[in-house]
Amino acid sequence: MIRVLNRKNAYRIVPEDDAVRVLGQATRKSLGHHFTMICWNMYKASRRGWLEDLTTLSADADFVLLQEAMLHGDKAHPFHVSSGFEWVMAQNFAYRSTAVTSGVKTGSRIAALSRRILRSPDREPIIDLPKMMLATEYDILNTSGNLLIINIHAINITSSRKFGRQVAQLEAVLDAHKGPVILAGDFNTWNQNRRWILFDAMENHHLNHVPIGAPQWRHLNQVLDHVFYRGMVLKTATCMQHIRSSDHIPLRVEFEQLARV
Repeated sequence: MIRVLNRKNAYRIVPEDDAVRVLGQATRKSLGHHFTMICWNMYKASRRGWLEDLTTLSADADFVLLQEAMLHGDKAHPFHVSSGFEWVMAQNFAYRSTAVTSGVKTGSRIAALSRRILRSPDREPIIDLPKMMLATEYDILNTSGNLLIINIHAINITSSRKFGRQVAQLEAVLDAHKGPVILAGDFNTWNQNRRWILFDAMENHHLNHVPIGAPQWRHLNQVLDHVFYRGMVLKTATCMQHIRSSDHIPLRVEFEQLARV
């Protein structure tokens, strides 16, 4: 019991007014007809080689969606400054013993028009923390409406009912947006019920699933990371299985913009 209480008290939730941080600066005014996105749970940057891998993954990408990203003392890492991306960090929680925060982070070659965070309605047991969703919007010029990108880390170690409440929260965001959408992240779909809840909701909102995945034994041989999209054409999709600096495999997806109608 003491060990459980100590773990719970090791974190604090970052207040919503302080949760969003913008790091670095976008270097482009617009994107081309094709653009590439990376999605990666980076395991709190706890394994050797994460910076080299992130640098390589980002080099030819237009958007980078990270889960379990870290921010040290509210200060931009030199990578943020030199990468050519605007990074929007949605800080979920902070370690009480340090100034380090963790959450989801979205990088983009063009500046976001808007930023919105949503925490899951429920919290995970033991650590008593919610999970985070970050919605950012972009003007990509060639399509009908702005591009909405949602970066999500779904609630884990809870009932399907609680998982469904976070999916319902996500559906409300999709309902409010009529333009193109990219939805990606770590959905923690480690059983069939969770997968059904998620895929049924995406079908109801006309989002297509990118047919890639990397089941691993540590994830009960289930695929946890997914990419969904609407209002674009899928060109290529790859699991970057050579990347070993996380317990998740990065996903690389290339899209083609639809012409404005």
